[in-house]
Parts: sequence; structure tokens; C-alpha cells
Amino acid sequence: RRQRSRLGWGVFLIALGMLFLLVQYGLLPDYALRTWWSFLVVGLGVMGIATARDPKALGSGVTLTGIGLWLSAAVSHWYGLDWGNSWPLSLVAAGLGALTEWAAEVVAGRRERREDGHEA
Repeated sequence: RRQRSRLGWGVFLIALGMLFLLVQYGLLPDYALRTWWSFLVVGLGVMGIATARDPKALGSGVTLTGIGLWLSAAVSHWYGLDWGNSWPLSLVAAGLGALTEWAAEVVAGRRERREDGHEA
């Protein structure tokens, strides 16, 4: 688990460094950081999903991805969304994470029962 976590953080730090380099050398405009920073949160969530080793970690990754998408929608004003009218999406993100954690626990429980020979 520790090696996967290091891999995830390594990829994240490389991406962050590349983003800052691109802005520094003028290949990306300065406003890119103001509008695209939220996708770093999405990236962290996706890495959390990819490196999840248990239902709680998977649920946390889904929640973080959802929060990142909400932040992206509010910053970019997708479909007329802004900070004032999009806050319920944060609750949706948290709910998706909780449901994902629950579903992963159910699946893990079934798998354990099957391995123990309790379920056909």
C-alpha cells in the first residue's frame, strides 16, 4: 500500500510541477491556474480510486473526485453554476463516496463468504 501511495504522490507532484513550469514559460496563460486548479483535486481523487486498497479508501477517492468536479463546475461556471447555486453538489459528492464505500463493503463481504464456503 505504501508503494502505491508513493507512486500516486509522485505522479501528482510531477503533474503539478509541469503545470507550474508551463505557466512560468508562458506556454499556459496565468489564468490557467485560476481556472484549472480544481482539476488537480479531481486528479487526486482519481489517484485515490486507483490506489484504493479497502472500501473506505475507495469511498474517499470517489468523494474527492466528486468534490473536484463540483469545484470545476463552480469555477468554470458550467451550466450557469457558481459558488452560490452549486453547493448542493458537494453533498452529492459526499453521498456518492458513502454509497461507493457501502457497495465495496457489500462486495467484499460476499467475496469473503464465498471464499469461506458459506455462499454458493
